Amino acid sequence: MSIQKRSDEFKNWIAQSDIFDIDLWWDPTFEEGFVLYDDFDKQMKDYEAFGLKKGIVTFSDSAFRDAYEGNAKLAEMLKGRDGLYGAMVVLPEMGYAEDKGEAYVKSMMEQGFVAARMFPKTYIHSMQEYAIGPILDTLEKLGMPLMLWHTEATWDDMDRICTNHPGLNVIVESHTRKLLYHARDYVGLMRKHKNFFVETHNLVLFNEFETLYKYCGCDQLLYGSYYPYMTPHFSLYPVMQAVIPEEDRQKIMSGNAKRIFAL
Repeated sequence: MSIQKRSDEFKNWIAQSDIFDIDLWWDPTFEEGFVLYDDFDKQMKDYEAFGLKKGIVTFSDSAFRDAYEGNAKLAEMLKGRDGLYGAMVVLPEMGYAEDKGEAYVKSMMEQGFVAARMFPKTYIHSMQEYAIGPILDTLEKLGMPLMLWHTEATWDDMDRICTNHPGLNVIVESHTRKLLYHARDYVGLMRKHKNFFVETHNLVLFNEFETLYKYCGCDQLLYGSYYPYMTPHFSLYPVMQAVIPEEDRQKIMSGNAKRIFAL
């Protein structure tokens, strides 16, 4: 197959697919990319040029500066943007007063937030139940999935959370360290816990999708691009080329996300 024909096939597949990206970021302080953004409208215009429009956005300020302030700023940014939803960053103290913690999460949900994140190393807190149990109880009660970087939380942390909170969907996002170094861990977690999910942008091991499909099926895989830190083409092409049934490929691209985020 010629390069042009393969490129056309890729573009046609994107155009015909229903794609929901769970891993979009807004980070105007990012300075290491080939293309940098200080305007969210410009970033999303470029993103749509890849053929993608829908997804979940996290604001870097929430993750690395001030969770409350970053969450509030993102809520304002998302107003009137059809197809875009928010991921809030939660802290242990949000669950200290149960009524206030639940009210806060509900208020974010009313403003279009569908996911929560934790950054325990950045915010210097334990991942044991004595610290995070109350806020996880709130997320579980309200049906808001939790997203974690495997560079911020251990696989044992994730196992414990999935066990202690069976009604809470936990998603590992691979961040900067490739998941291929941890295949035995995350495959084991997928097989043990039906509430454990893997975001796909860094699944780059040869035949990784086929192997995961063999051992775990496709219901626990969620497409993410990690845009603008990475181009969506990097994460889309391996899914398109995976030797799996087309019905299951489309579950990865959007069906599973619509199910667990109740979209």
